[in-house]
Amino acid sequence: MLLAWLKARRRRRERERPFPPAWRDILRRSVRQAEGLADDEWRRLEGWLAVFLAEKRFEGCGGLEITDEVRLTVAGQAGVAALGLGDEQFDRLRSILVHPADFRVPVSAVVGGDVSLEWHEPRLGETWTGGSMSLSWPDVTAGGRMRDGPRSVVIHEFAHQFDGLDGDIDGLPPLPAARRQTWAEEIAACRDRFAEALDDGRATPCDDYADESPAEFFAVTSECFFQDPHRLCRFDAVLYDLLREAWRQDPRSRVRPRGARR
Repeated sequence: MLLAWLKARRRRRERERPFPPAWRDILRRSVRQAEGLADDEWRRLEGWLAVFLAEKRFEGCGGLEITDEVRLTVAGQAGVAALGLGDEQFDRLRSILVHPADFRVPVSAVVGGDVSLEWHEPRLGETWTGGSMSLSWPDVTAGGRMRDGPRSVVIHEFAHQFDGLDGDIDGLPPLPAARRQTWAEEIAACRDRFAEALDDGRATPCDDYADESPAEFFAVTSECFFQDPHRLCRFDAVLYDLLREAWRQDPRSRVRPRGARR
């Protein structure tokens, strides 16, 4: 009880600090997902960021220097995604490792009997069970400036974080108990429709990696939900509504359709 009270007081103090104008400039330049936020949403985002940046440790890998731009470009995209989640600060996440390019992780597989293969696979992002996350800086910036179509490695990895808040990264994010089973059945049907579109050679709004597993389907479609919501809704309005329910916000209301004039 005392620890919870102290944490709440500390976070309240962080939110009440004046938000540096230089930070706001970085957000407007490097986190285009925030462009259409209303004034009250900007205030909530700034308060969320103040707490997040005070509590998370950023580490540069391969000689990458951690600057305010690095911290805010990562945290800003995560904060936009978390806008509907109240005071959720992803407490299990403690450190964020930022790499100057994609990085390699060890992978192994049993191929029969006692024989196993080990190799290294390239990654743009990875969420580790021990409370850390790894990200490729070039892909962080491309996602923040919405230069990579429906992709945002930050939103992808934070979708996994959100998905895992109820204990498992399984494609089923925290939902009211009365909705969990029905929501799971409805998004499974969306995944089937997505797989059918791939099999038929039809265009889909996001990367076919979404078909890898339920967890990746949630993460990849969540990227598109924030990066290109109009296209996702045109492809599958049911899927869009399920993600709107999960994330508790509607980015279509603030993100211009691709190609629309300013």
